[in-house]
Amino acid sequence: MPVPVSGSQLSIVLDSDGVRRFATEQRQTQTSRILAAVERSAYTCDPSGAKHAYVPFSSVIKLAGHHAQRSERGLHFDFSVTLCDSTHRPVTTLSGTCKNGDLDVAILDSLAALTGTARISTPASIDLLISNSDGLGHAELAANPVFCLNPPWLYGTKVEAANQANTEALAPLKEAYLSRSSVIAYTDGSLPHHRRDRGAGAMVTMQGHWASQIAPRNFSRSPLMAETTGALLAIRHTPLESDLTIFSDCRALVGYINSIANSDSYSRRAHEVALGIALERRRGQTRAVWVRGHNGNCFNEAADRMAILMARHFNAGISPERTHTLMQKIVAEELALAV
Repeated sequence: MPVPVSGSQLSIVLDSDGVRRFATEQRQTQTSRILAAVERSAYTCDPSGAKHAYVPFSSVIKLAGHHAQRSERGLHFDFSVTLCDSTHRPVTTLSGTCKNGDLDVAILDSLAALTGTARISTPASIDLLISNSDGLGHAELAANPVFCLNPPWLYGTKVEAANQANTEALAPLKEAYLSRSSVIAYTDGSLPHHRRDRGAGAMVTMQGHWASQIAPRNFSRSPLMAETTGALLAIRHTPLESDLTIFSDCRALVGYINSIANSDSYSRRAHEVALGIALERRRGQTRAVWVRGHNGNCFNEAADRMAILMARHFNAGISPERTHTLMQKIVAEELALAV
């Protein structure tokens, strides 16, 4: 019996060989290219297994003069694939989840599951329409010879219906974790030699970002100022509407952040003023939590090592390129076993 597919005049039948195919009158005499519109939504998992929406760096990260980078380690995707017919009408929408780096395979497997056939392997047999709204790029898809990404012939065609279909299909998946789309950051600071060298701060988030910076010139050269620098990185590079939780092993800093976030009065000392200005701009909630330092927490250890490296290299005049390379190594080493 033909099975009608919602939103289309097409139907799929289960043939005698157990394979699902388009109904006879709609078959092609030869293999035709597939047009598919893809939507993806990235997320991360914390140690408890809770899902958190991936939050890109704010635009200010491109303007700041410190070392910063996004890491794609640990990312997962909820994705949907809307298949279109020859007139670009949506036929059906598939959905699934996968780890970062496996999106191309997951798409092919979802198509194979629908048709009941082996995974497609014909080079450039799928014309894939996909956006890059999350800034994560298309590397894993572009490297797969089966896909032709956003092919020129598609420009000007009417595929709005397909995009709308997969957006609607992905909506329930997004709702599962969007309410918990907070940023979780671990921060630390380092001052190599009191009152002589500049301190530095660093932060690493569970959303896959890290950054480090030398303490501002107007900060006194003290450990607290270095710790504050790390916290400011987390605050300034979190989208204003997202909730932010900062974990720090500095009890004094935790107290300052929570006090200012709760609208308590604060002095005019440089670090409190800087925290106050940064927090006033935020619309999401901000809180700080104390965590014991050097207690095996990989995120805390990564922030600590990055802050030490940044301070030592800056004061020793070591090239930023060398510093950045070592920062990447630190993140890879410390977070290798994280979820």
